[in-house]
Amino acid sequence: MTRGEVQTEVDRTPFLPFRLHLVSGKTLDVRQAHEAWMLRHSVLLIRRKPSGGESENIVSFFNIERLERLER
Repeated sequence: MTRGEVQTEVDRTPFLPFRLHLVSGKTLDVRQAHEAWMLRHSVLLIRRKPSGGESENIVSFFNIERLERLER
């Protein structure tokens, strides 16, 4: 997947939640625009945990197999 394809989804107005399908078989949901930050060769995902704190994932664009839009 290219940086531009992910950037388009992050910048979409109004924002629509989406799921990243990784080549490893893992999936990562992006429910809000402020959860995804574009880096040069990857995307940084930061989410708040219900129990408090945050989780972070840095995913290279090369490791993203496809992107799926989620229903609200």
